[in-house]
Amino acid sequence: MHTWLRARRLRLVLVTLGVGGLALAATGLTTLAAAGAGETRLHPFTVTSPNFRDDRPLPVSAMANAPAFGCSGRNQAPTLRWTNVPAGTKGFAFTMNDVDAPRAGGFHHWIVYNIPADVHQLVGHGQNPFSEGTNSTGQIGYFGPCPPPTGQVHHYVFTVYALSVSEVPGAHLTFEQLLQAIAPDVLGATSVIGTFRRPLED
Repeated sequence: MHTWLRARRLRLVLVTLGVGGLALAATGLTTLAAAGAGETRLHPFTVTSPNFRDDRPLPVSAMANAPAFGCSGRNQAPTLRWTNVPAGTKGFAFTMNDVDAPRAGGFHHWIVYNIPADVHQLVGHGQNPFSEGTNSTGQIGYFGPCPPPTGQVHHYVFTVYALSVSEVPGAHLTFEQLLQAIAPDVLGATSVIGTFRRPLED
């Protein structure tokens, strides 16, 4: 991966940490940078999706069903799959964040946690049995992309956190609450970025 693209990607990933980034930084977490940079020599913890390619558009079906904001999508979350998890992993957490949203820390679209260590995929909204957090709309579960209809491309960072604990206490945690809760227990983190814009491209 070219140096400029690596740096751009790392900036996007770090922005998604928002307020909780300070807590994660205190843990000495360095694998996030390596995973975000796309390093492959050590077979790092990696997340991919069969529904979109890294730094490429999300499927139209992922768009929110929010008529009040001009979005009438199917609100179907993409599937995420991860491999080469860190040794000692006992569970996973996951976040989806729009880093281009005009609000501090971005717009948090999906928070999932208490994913067992033997589970290596998240198959989408309405199909996962794990704990779901409160997104930035104040609702529980997945809320798809719905950027302004100005043509600006928004970047959605999907991050999987490998944890040294099997359970994160608390119901319907917000993005900030989750990151604060897991900060001492993060063994590694990895991300994939999807983009979305309105109006939809032909």
